[in-house]
Amino acid sequence: MTGDRAVLRWFADHTAGTPVTGLPCDLDPDWILEYLQTRGKHDVFEIVAAGDYTDYSTFPSYGVRQGRRLEPEHVAMERVERIGDVVSAWQALQGERPELAGVKVQISQPNPLDLAMFVFAGAAVSAGLPVGKALRHSGVVVAALRHLPVFTEAVLGEMSEVQQRYGDSVVWQVESPFALLSMVKAQQLRSQWAVAPLVAGQLAGFLERMAAIGADRIVHLCYGDYGHKSLLSPRDLAPAVTLLNHTARRLHQAGLPLPPAHVPCAFGAEPAPLDPEFYAPLRRLDPGWRVIAGVASSEPGDESARARDLFEAAAGRAAYGVATACGLGRCSVAEAEQAAATTVAVAAGPRG
Repeated sequence: MTGDRAVLRWFADHTAGTPVTGLPCDLDPDWILEYLQTRGKHDVFEIVAAGDYTDYSTFPSYGVRQGRRLEPEHVAMERVERIGDVVSAWQALQGERPELAGVKVQISQPNPLDLAMFVFAGAAVSAGLPVGKALRHSGVVVAALRHLPVFTEAVLGEMSEVQQRYGDSVVWQVESPFALLSMVKAQQLRSQWAVAPLVAGQLAGFLERMAAIGADRIVHLCYGDYGHKSLLSPRDLAPAVTLLNHTARRLHQAGLPLPPAHVPCAFGAEPAPLDPEFYAPLRRLDPGWRVIAGVASSEPGDESARARDLFEAAAGRAAYGVATACGLGRCSVAEAEQAAATTVAVAAGPRG
């Protein structure tokens, strides 16, 4: 695309009049790759496990140099002015499109946990999370968790500044693949009882602090999509349901309403399954979640609509929204066109 306004216009043109939760304009089509590659500009970091980001197996890990102290400015995403440019482009487009009145521009915000894990423990994440083969990377995982508060303060500091300047125009898409991937791994190891409260507690705590600064938010879960490959493949939606239910308990206790939550059903290059058992765990999902069914595919055909029907039948209610399982940043233009058309058709189409 040639600029923010072109990106926003593309999405606006492809909504076909269907209501949207926000119009997205991501700042990096590869999520946080540029952010990770530029951490070396701060001499507080050193490489402890080398890699060139060719694929998941070559994600490096940073460490903090001996005698140095990590500060929020070392891990800040430095996007306040950049987001301002997007908001300006959005407001100009809204002036041309009365039908977009009241719609916000959607800005992706990685969960601080994901930033910390991919900066300090990229090698462990790429090896399958801190279990099994990844145990040899346990030191970098400990480092990531030790420095997590610094990432949290950096993210919330920038978000607060954006809120003060542009809060009425922005909805934040909180992206937390690590939380969901942790639950997939916990399901494989039958350790959900131990992992879920910890991971969900961090996610809920971040959402609580976002609420405290007045940030409008959507939760986006993901299995990873680097090179159209998932880090882990789920056997059903139980990991997502377990994570969301534990998160809901914490938010209920805080007296906060649950935000919309995107539940991915496809993973990597695989389309959403058409096995009812895959969706069956949705029967247990807290009814307060407004769930976005991540079932839309860039492949033509009616499989996405059939997956939506299975999703809604298991959940016992209509989906709040329909989306692809991940973003369009790694799609060709033709694939993105088809994915957008499928998403609109599935959202507006008849129920089975």
